[in-house]
Amino acid sequence: MASYSAAEPGIRLTDRARRSSVGLRFMVLLMHVLFVGAVFVLDPSLGWRIHEEPWYIGVYGVLVLLTLVQYLYTAGSSPGYVIDVMRAGSTMHATFVNTATLSKQSNSRNGNISSPTSRAQLQKLTTMTPTSSWAQIVMDLYPPGSSSRDWTCTYCRVVQPPRTRHCHDCDKCVLQFDHHCIWLGTCIGKKNHCRFWWYIFEETILCIWTVALYIESLCLDLDKAWWKDFVGVILLAVLIFILIFLLLLLGFHTYIALTNQTTYEVARRKRIFYLRYGST
Repeated sequence: MASYSAAEPGIRLTDRARRSSVGLRFMVLLMHVLFVGAVFVLDPSLGWRIHEEPWYIGVYGVLVLLTLVQYLYTAGSSPGYVIDVMRAGSTMHATFVNTATLSKQSNSRNGNISSPTSRAQLQKLTTMTPTSSWAQIVMDLYPPGSSSRDWTCTYCRVVQPPRTRHCHDCDKCVLQFDHHCIWLGTCIGKKNHCRFWWYIFEETILCIWTVALYIESLCLDLDKAWWKDFVGVILLAVLIFILIFLLLLLGFHTYIALTNQTTYEVARRKRIFYLRYGST
């Protein structure tokens, strides 16, 4: 009974997180239905376009479908949890090739990082962990002399490779942690950052196209009910705001992907020990 009671708060927290992520995903899908559906309600000429130019609306419909599929695909993907890689027994040399390169570059800029940690202490850490081979491989990825205190998760009690961070929303350590996306309900990390970029790209294209349809609808010289123009202007203003945010987000994530960085590393560079040592 005692063990069950101790685990119960964690179970409840997980259930609340799942319900919250499901609610957010439903809201995102509902927003797509609202903005896309409103175009066909507010623009009387789209009925003519469907018959005269079916390819135009057809391509737009395919883009909407692809964007929603990409959203669900990314939301349901794993960012790359350390515990999953440990259980799978994956080799570190293939999984963390970029990480090893970053650590070597950081070490070469400033020489060996001074730390009181000795090889005997690292060996002790290895024997304390259930997967000693994992700890040994992780040790080789860090610059010589780095402290084990910096790369042992205080929550999961697992040895973290470089660029790994514990996500309190997921309650797991994420490889090459970027950020926890509330709109997707999952973390963005090593395994799903590419999918996340493609989702932002598709969402941006869809938003640009939808804004164009709203502008065309407002510019039509047709007799329409006043409330249609009023609603159209409000929705267009909201869409333009979303589009500006998407363009900034797409540009930023394109930049960090090309420069092999993460959002967390850019925001917390001075607090991340392997980047802090490398930049001094």
